[in-house]
Amino acid sequence: MQKIHLIIPAAGESSRMGSPTPKQFSNFYGKTILEYVESIFSNLTVINTITIALNKDQKFIESLGCQFSKKTRLFHCGGSTRSDTVLNALEIIEKDIEKRDWIMVHDAARLGVTESLINNFVREVADDKVGGILAVPALDTVKRVNGKQKIMHTEKRDEIWLAQTPQMFRFDLLKDALKSFKGSPTDESEAIEAIGLFPKVVKGSLDNFKITFPEDLVRVERLVKGSDI
Repeated sequence: MQKIHLIIPAAGESSRMGSPTPKQFSNFYGKTILEYVESIFSNLTVINTITIALNKDQKFIESLGCQFSKKTRLFHCGGSTRSDTVLNALEIIEKDIEKRDWIMVHDAARLGVTESLINNFVREVADDKVGGILAVPALDTVKRVNGKQKIMHTEKRDEIWLAQTPQMFRFDLLKDALKSFKGSPTDESEAIEAIGLFPKVVKGSLDNFKITFPEDLVRVERLVKGSDI
């Protein structure tokens, strides 16, 4: 199997959190969320390298004294969007990897991922021609609405999955998809879909949620207290 290189885009400003400190640098029990996330992946033998992509003006790593594994490199290559950040990171590490190596991308503020979840994801996706993502089936009824917040129709719930990370695709495929996408894809999978390919979906976990709002920090505390990270 080709090597797996993880990219953690950590350049976001977390405007919806209402805090001057981006959520990935929030502190829990002496470590930042970003450090917790990095440590989960660095412990896995299937992950060969880790790239953390930071905002170009970010100083939190230094001021907070963040510590990472020997697998990890930090680059101040954040772009105006998440996809720009990932693409910038790809272009930096390109010289050190093979075109058919796997690129895995994981959100800096998605702390609920586990080693077993990642290992299973890699096993499921490793032989896929396109790549894939973690996701969970929609549990609630899904309504499509118009601009006036009126329901237009009800979606078929058994066909709706909620995307998570990690997401994993071949280096050359992902780079080409991101460069050719018109606009800003919401995730790597959308860029791959836009070039006519069909990523595989692997069932994730409800605990693997992305910290977005202040109340999510309470859920994160419960995860950290119940883990051995």
